[in-house]
Amino acid sequence: MVALKRTMVSMVVLMMAVAVFTSLAGAASTGILAPGAKWEEISHIGLASSEGVVADRNGMVYASDLSRAPVDKGYYPCGTIWRYDPRTGIIDKFMQPSGVANGLHFDRNGDMIIAQSSGVFCAERRVIRRSMRTGAIAVVADSYQGKRLIGTNDVTSDVAGRIYFTDARYTDKGPIELPNAIYRVDPDGKITQISTDIYRPNGIEVSPDGKRLYVAATNNPGLEKNPNGPEKDAFGITGGGVVMYDLDSSGNISNGRLIYRDDTIFGDSMAMDTDGNLYVTMHNSNPGDPKGYVVVLDPEGRVIEKITVPERSLPTNLGFGRGTDDNSLYLTNLGQWRLWRIQTVRLGLYRD
Repeated sequence: MVALKRTMVSMVVLMMAVAVFTSLAGAASTGILAPGAKWEEISHIGLASSEGVVADRNGMVYASDLSRAPVDKGYYPCGTIWRYDPRTGIIDKFMQPSGVANGLHFDRNGDMIIAQSSGVFCAERRVIRRSMRTGAIAVVADSYQGKRLIGTNDVTSDVAGRIYFTDARYTDKGPIELPNAIYRVDPDGKITQISTDIYRPNGIEVSPDGKRLYVAATNNPGLEKNPNGPEKDAFGITGGGVVMYDLDSSGNISNGRLIYRDDTIFGDSMAMDTDGNLYVTMHNSNPGDPKGYVVVLDPEGRVIEKITVPERSLPTNLGFGRGTDDNSLYLTNLGQWRLWRIQTVRLGLYRD
């Protein structure tokens, strides 16, 4: 009997150990960063704010440089897109001038979709498509109902080939005719204004199943106000936040709801992994007293993790590497051009 009791106790202890191990394994599988991962500075080659970081099919990583002058310190006319090769560590100019390229995205054909933002002298204020095979450029959208876009900010697409982008007033002081808005461009070229309910929309992403559209808000009162509206944020966001919309098979949105909010700081841009988790950069836009972080949300908007960013940084955008670099998460910075990388246990979502 004693031996039987000892055997039963041993079995219970073993079962408890297995349960604990399984629980820990499950917890580890829902993590984001690799064990011991730290931010690594890849480059500080650029002149102005870095943005739009994204990787192509061959694993090359691209990041924007938001210089907004024809000539600044003797070079960098009207923005640059830099290209980084993780295999060699070499970084070079991919496109200059870039029309003050901001958000970058690769569509289902492997073409680069570029959101050209606003500027005093040379920004194009449009979305273009650049063929990665020939270098040919085609305009995706530069106006709506005969009125010029304000300053396209970020861009994404869905599996059907529809393109979604945000357009809002940030730094431009010139005359504008349109409100801050979210747009959709269908494969036949038709442009639809799908929302004006976020005061100042910024980052934008589509979920892996194509059923949700996520948009970040940068409702910084210190930025130029758009006299065409919206007058206020429909979700009550006074700082930063993320809104999730239902997205139907035709690319229409409905049921917008706030899934993340931090009114002490501002939302910026986004990336998404293959499990549908959303990575959002948050910063206070203050180089003198920089504060920021990356928040990771699950598909329903629950916080999975808050990732500490490099010291004295203002994180603007982020994107995953590809190929042998596919677990790397890249990060860009407001003000001083920086490109950082950290290792994760996740894979980034790409359409091509």
